[in-house]
Amino acid sequence: MKFETLAKFLFGLIGIALLALCAVLLYQRVAFIASAQPVQGQVTDLQHVRSTNKNNTDGTWRPVVQFRLPSGAIVDFTTSSSSGSPGYEIGEKVDVFYQPSNPNNALLNDLFELWGGAAIAGVIGAVFLGFAWLLRKIGQNEKTGVA
Repeated sequence: MKFETLAKFLFGLIGIALLALCAVLLYQRVAFIASAQPVQGQVTDLQHVRSTNKNNTDGTWRPVVQFRLPSGAIVDFTTSSSSGSPGYEIGEKVDVFYQPSNPNNALLNDLFELWGGAAIAGVIGAVFLGFAWLLRKIGQNEKTGVA
């Protein structure tokens, strides 16, 4: 198998796999939101996450959020995403989605928190498919002698 053929196949396969991952992540998030209850919470702390990269000594920050269930119980959770600078302030009010059957399964109503993973997988998948298509076009042009 020629290198170009293998490269087209691998780029295409990786691109399709990442786009499939994007679709699964979108489906899971939409299903989560459809079955979730919205509630207002409050940022109670900013958790510093140390980087494992020895060149990055700063690390990242993620908010710790607290909200009250209709029963009066208080739930604390830490978001799954973090950023280089704190995106929230302690005491800030935030919108939260939580699962009534498992209140610890909660997400901030935040663009990146909700859709970031799917967006990243989709963009990278599209780039890989674009490279596969470009390699295919280059190969076709070489066969036909078109420059």
